[in-house]
Amino acid sequence: MRLLFLSADPGVPVLGHKGASVHVRELICALAGLGAELHVASPRIGWEGDALEAPVTMHGIPGVLPERRVRTEVVAAVDAQAQALTELADRHEVDAIYERFSLFSAAGVRVAREFGLAHALEVNAPLREEAASYRTLPHPELALSLEEEVMDETDRVLAVSGALAATLIDHGLPASKVEVVPNGVAAHRFPEPRRDPCRFIVGFAGSLKPWHGVETLADAVSAVPGVHLEVLGAGPLEEVLSRVPPDRIRRLGVRPHEEVVERMTGWDAGLAPYAPVDRFWFSPLKVLEYMAAGTCPVVSDVGDARQTLGGGERGLLVPPADPGALADAIRSLASDRENARRLGRRAREWVGGHRSWTVNAARALAALRAPTRADPLGRPREV
Repeated sequence: MRLLFLSADPGVPVLGHKGASVHVRELICALAGLGAELHVASPRIGWEGDALEAPVTMHGIPGVLPERRVRTEVVAAVDAQAQALTELADRHEVDAIYERFSLFSAAGVRVAREFGLAHALEVNAPLREEAASYRTLPHPELALSLEEEVMDETDRVLAVSGALAATLIDHGLPASKVEVVPNGVAAHRFPEPRRDPCRFIVGFAGSLKPWHGVETLADAVSAVPGVHLEVLGAGPLEEVLSRVPPDRIRRLGVRPHEEVVERMTGWDAGLAPYAPVDRFWFSPLKVLEYMAAGTCPVVSDVGDARQTLGGGERGLLVPPADPGALADAIRSLASDRENARRLGRRAREWVGGHRSWTVNAARALAALRAPTRADPLGRPREV
């Protein structure tokens, strides 16, 4: 299968350090490993600190940046992106399109419609709602119109969590069109855990944003003497980390994924103190990576966390937005390091057998091999 992999979000660099970038690269590698010939299209294909270990062809396409632009300019940019993708798909005679959903883009479904191609849409969050709640959403009516076009025209929607699938269905998407495909992890990239016998180290990986519970993290660690915190990531709430005594925190900033993996294997516990939301639609990549590293995950009891941690058999669940409960969990693990190691081993064993990017890639290819639309131009397409 000649597959066009579209990631139109200008905020997701294919070769960058973000969790979304890791997701894109790992899925591409898994698709290539299953024999797909990949053409990757994105506005961000330049090197930004990480590598893509797969034999793929990268194509830069115009990005759509709606901020500080009038509606007609944004519409023109959307059309220009679709035209560029049309030319790319025609030139390389692709068989199907796999798209990571992004705001202000309808290029994937327009090309699929023009050439009669199968189209599958990976949805990681209700991006329009997220932007309106946590950032800004310019041209909301246009954003809604484009989102409706994409959701109506795609053949299959792959949502990363049950809560997200329910949200999409509540918004009018037919349930028969939606499939839940949780995030995976490349467990083979994670070496055996190593532990510092003199220090109990807890870690956090990810952006320092409100929904990641940064304040809960800082207050909890501060309340447990002798525990050391390593933070991999940056963001608007970075100053909150100053609540942790400076001799007990190491701020590592944004690092290449290979280094992130290596650091995680040295942690006794990995923290994911998510804030409470009405519908927790995430499928947290950091939690799966903590598990693959053999690090005991300590996670807010939200979304699918209870299922992922086996109700506490392979990690600790804590109430969201409760620094006292998180501190108690950290304290209990620090006082019984063998239990922390035992939970970490169980987590590593489970995630290696149950959460794989290869499985996700196989499900994506199965969705794309379903019967497709007839090619309006009359050209035969073999999928």
